[in-house]
Order: sequence, then structure tokens, then C-alpha cells
Amino acid sequence: MNKVISLFVLFALTGCSFFQMNRSEEGALQNQRLLEERDIKTAQDTLSAGNYPEAFKQFKLFQQTYPVSSYTQASRIGEGQALEGQGKWTEAAAIYRDVTLKTRNLQPDISALASYRMSFCEEALGDDQKAVASLLDARSLRNTLPMTVAYAEIPARLAAAYSRMGREKEAVQYLNEAEKGIAKIRAEADPATLEKDWLAKTYFQMGSSSTNQLSAENFDSFVNSQNLMQIYLIKTIELNDSKWSPRAVKQLNATYNEMYQQVESVQQNPSQQAHLGGALVHLIDRAELYKPITGQTLNSYQIEFFTLANDVRNKTERLLYQGHETMGLTEESKRLNSIKRSGRTKADALLPGEESSSIKALPKKKVAPGTDPNL
Repeated sequence: MNKVISLFVLFALTGCSFFQMNRSEEGALQNQRLLEERDIKTAQDTLSAGNYPEAFKQFKLFQQTYPVSSYTQASRIGEGQALEGQGKWTEAAAIYRDVTLKTRNLQPDISALASYRMSFCEEALGDDQKAVASLLDARSLRNTLPMTVAYAEIPARLAAAYSRMGREKEAVQYLNEAEKGIAKIRAEADPATLEKDWLAKTYFQMGSSSTNQLSAENFDSFVNSQNLMQIYLIKTIELNDSKWSPRAVKQLNATYNEMYQQVESVQQNPSQQAHLGGALVHLIDRAELYKPITGQTLNSYQIEFFTLANDVRNKTERLLYQGHETMGLTEESKRLNSIKRSGRTKADALLPGEESSSIKALPKKKVAPGTDPNL
């Protein structure tokens, strides 16, 4: 009997020890997970703040500190985005491609996000065919993605890519899908799952584009794409968001200045310069259609943007008009080679105090009494 009791006590003590060990291991794993979540959030916050070199270091350190983690592949996407921010598109694309292959089955949400980010790199590298393929790949897994990415950002970026490729039918199709996506998110998304600045962030991602491959040769296709994309950046500015609105201003300003430099670079070809310059000014005209009407107050970001846009317009017009004057063109040549663009369609499209340089009153014709002025 004593032997039986002794065995029972031994088993009981062993069981308690095993239970305590499991609880201890479980606590250690929980602490480890909390540390991982803390460190990856720190890196993500650094990335979101735009400090790309530091974010890159933090994501690499995370992978070294936690070589076996459920957040490893997510940290690699962050690493890729940090490289994107530094213009290292090829290196970033290589990371995304590897992540996509490794996570397709077990982490489809990570795989879809990697495909989406890879499309940004492929656009910057000038390969719209691959960018479309990556976007469609991400779209096939859209149920794993945040609604803002799946139903708004992806279709908007597909519309822009197809527009650059000259496939306007598909561009319009996906542009309409993006607009419906915004409505869907507003109607169906749980507010608790959306970031406070979700709309500004979404519009910014929808309108962002790279000028990395911009040239005089692809200028027209780039303008066609910007006619779609810049609308979303202007909407971002209108939302007066402290984080995303200034980024939208910076993006639009950089795009316009890059385009101006292309116009400037072809000064040895006056006809081509007039064509490119006219396209740029027309793009700015399109942007001004979204300027608040007279009497409405502009926020500080809108004032900054429309002032910058007007400066680029004036620089472009001075460049073209001065170029024609120095060449000693005839009046007929000046007329034929002048800036060609459609006139403004809103009376308030001019900045305060600006006079239109494109709309001029025609001289009145003297008509003899009793003569039909239309003959």
C-alpha cells in the first residue's frame, strides 16, 4: 500500500513539474511575441515617417534578432519598401519576388501584398506589362488584402498602367472599378478596421506614380496616365490631412518639374518642344478644374499646390515663347508653333490676380452700315 502511495505522489509531482514547465514555456513564448510585435511596429513607424535608410536597418535587425518568426516575411516586405523609398527598385523587386514564392500557400495575404508592392518597382523600371501581371496576381487574392488596397488602390493602378500602354478601354474599366471600390469601402467596411486617415492614404496610393522612366519619347503616354492619376492626389490635398496631403503636394510638384525638364531638354527641336510644353500646360489646366470655386476657402496645401502648378505653367510658357522669339519666326510660324491646348472651362480656374495668356479677344471687324457682319 505504501508503495502505491509513493508511486502516486511521484506521478503527481512529475505532473506538476511538467505543467509548470509548460506554463513557463508558454509565458516565454508570449513575451517573445510581444517583443517581436514591438520591434516590427517600431520599424513600420520609421518606414511610415519616410526615414527609409533607418527603416531598412531596423527591418534587417529584426530578421537577425528573430530568425524564426511569424513576422519574418512581413519584415522583408518592409525591407523592400525601405529600398523603394531609396529608389533601389531592382533590389526591392527581388525581395518581393522571393516573398511571393515562399508565402503563396501558407501566407496568401503576405504573398498578395508582395505582388502589389512589386508592381510599383516594375512601373519604376519601365515594365508596365509586368506591373499589370503583378497587380492582377494581387487582385486574384484580394480577399486576403485590406479593402482599401483590394477595391480601390489595385484597380486605380491598373487603370493607370493600361493608360500608359494605350489600352484606354481597360483603363476606363478599372477606373470605374476603383470609384465603385471607394463607395463599397464607405458602405461596407467596419470603421474599427479602418485607419483614421484611410481615405487620404488610399487616394495617395491610388495617385502615386514614378517618373523614373519619363522621357520625351514616352511623354504622351505618361500624360495620359497622369490625367487619371493626378485627380487622386488632388483629392488627397483637398482632405487637408497632415500626413498625406503634404506628400501629395510633393509628388505632384516633383512630377510637374520632371515634365518641365523634359520640355526644356528638347529645345533643339522647337516643334517637339511646343508639343511637349502644350501637353504639360494642358495637364495643369486639367488639375485646375479641381480647384475650389470662387468664394470657397482653400486649405494651405491647396494654396501651395496651385501656386506651384501656376509657377510651372509660367516657366513652360516663358520657355516656349522665348524660344520662338529668338529664332526669328514669321507671324505665321509663331501662330502654328504656339502652345496648343484646350482653353479653361471654368472662369475661376485662374489664380487670384492672374490673367489668362491663352484666351485673347479677337479684334472687332469694322462693318459698313447696312452690311451683314457675318458675310
